[in-house]
Amino acid sequence: MGALENRRVVIVGGSSGMGLATSRAAAEAGARVLIVARDEAKLARAAAEVGHAATTRQLDVRDEAAVAAFFDALDPIDHLVVTAHASSVVTGALNTLADVSLTAARAFMETKFWGALTVAKHGQKKLNADGSIVFLSGAAGVRKLLPNHTIIGATNGAIEAFARQLAREIAPRRVNVIAAGLVRTPAYDGLSAEARDRMYAGYAQTALVGRVGQPDDIARAAIYLMTSTYVTGQVHEIDGGRP
Repeated sequence: MGALENRRVVIVGGSSGMGLATSRAAAEAGARVLIVARDEAKLARAAAEVGHAATTRQLDVRDEAAVAAFFDALDPIDHLVVTAHASSVVTGALNTLADVSLTAARAFMETKFWGALTVAKHGQKKLNADGSIVFLSGAAGVRKLLPNHTIIGATNGAIEAFARQLAREIAPRRVNVIAAGLVRTPAYDGLSAEARDRMYAGYAQTALVGRVGQPDDIARAAIYLMTSTYVTGQVHEIDGGRP
């Protein structure tokens, strides 16, 4: 408690899943949280859940002009967390290369990679000198044996390479990545309940901790990276010990 007292934290994609858990954890740690997402209804629910420490702003990270205007109007901030991706396109990208449509592949990368890059391009200029950026990638960027994750893995790998280079470019401001393992989030709501349960069970069998992740697992890692001033340019695998 108090680790982020009076710090200004912007969480892009903070209205659901891991982003919402991070919004809640940052508020509990004393931060003034600005939750940014494209869906107004989800933003309203997130604001009600996080409480008075949070404000919200509707924004589509695929619209560079809107992203630039958003940050131009923003006061200086301490931390920027980028978790945004479109849940509706995850299931389209979750496929073999032979069967995936290029439209689905591009749609996934458009938000998760290009959206993150756009946010960082315009957001870094508002970061205080001791501030940080935290990106979310995923275990498929560093692990080989995840079925149907070719497009997702390529996108995650792009985020990680980008973040490592950005850490040098904007130092002493810090840049880190959380490579999250399989986490129970609405991102997989497009799968059937049977397929989703089968995926979770398969992951839990191979994870050393014997379970899939929860959004709060990732939120705790995000708080650590925001508050640990000697950590930068790193990809942190938070995956339950998946071999």
